[in-house]
Amino acid sequence: MIKTVTLNPALDKTIILNEFEVGRVNRVKSIYKDAGGKGINVSKLINNLGGKSIATGILAGQTGAFIRTELDHLKIEHNFIEANGETRTNIKLVDLSADNFTDINESGIFLSQDKLAELEQTIFQNLVKDDILVLAGSVPRGVSKQIYAKWIKMAKENEIKTVLDADGPLFQNGIKAGPTLIKPNNHELAMFFDRDLTKKEDIVSHASKLFEFEVEMIMTSLGADGAIFLTEEKKIMIEPLSLDVKSTVGAGDAMVGALSLGVAQGLGLEEMITLAAAASSATLLNEGTKMASLEQVMALKDQIRYYYL
Repeated sequence: MIKTVTLNPALDKTIILNEFEVGRVNRVKSIYKDAGGKGINVSKLINNLGGKSIATGILAGQTGAFIRTELDHLKIEHNFIEANGETRTNIKLVDLSADNFTDINESGIFLSQDKLAELEQTIFQNLVKDDILVLAGSVPRGVSKQIYAKWIKMAKENEIKTVLDADGPLFQNGIKAGPTLIKPNNHELAMFFDRDLTKKEDIVSHASKLFEFEVEMIMTSLGADGAIFLTEEKKIMIEPLSLDVKSTVGAGDAMVGALSLGVAQGLGLEEMITLAAAASSATLLNEGTKMASLEQVMALKDQIRYYYL
């Protein structure tokens, strides 16, 4: 079983404009509304690839109801806790003339400790040995930055595998608890080690230090420069593809989804990273926050190239 946790989900509203001018009236070309949040996106990608997951987390208000309805429509199993307030809406502005993307993200609801405890019980009540728990994204107000570290430790005690995709203190604290797999980008690594990391050699040498925390696999995304996958035994550089990028939103989530599915299915490392790179690349081809389809991923798989460092 793969279970994804989204503590701070969102309605992702993508607004596409031919040209965006500050201080002027702007005419919208098109709008997309999607159930969002990193864990939810991971479940969407797994679903698109024919896998199964259970999405859980916190939802509230009419926006939360919209997200439930969309997950039902997509036939993604979910078990969210209902809280007071209103699930946030995140605005994504796409300026086609400048080829840039601007995010305007709300902070989210305040979550009580009672609701957090209820969610924790929901998360762990049916997880067993070798199941996979994906902890992804930000947390709402009222939730400690130690929460992912706490849940990773609880999972390890029951031999449950964990995938961590977060930033800031959530990432820094979570790593020290020893998740199975992490997906930082080079900027998050640089913040963790408090130094500039631009050269591949520096990224590899510093990322490798995280194995001392009992992390087993590290996928470091480098944006347009590709990605580096590490285990204690292997170091693999994944080359980027030349693509007509429609949106960068969700590409990292797609990579996490494919990696999680690969771990669940027991794929070999090379096959797993090829699937992850294809899923991430294919998601870049979609407008809004739409995850890559199976057909898109399969079309790119044979184009993925990597080499050992």
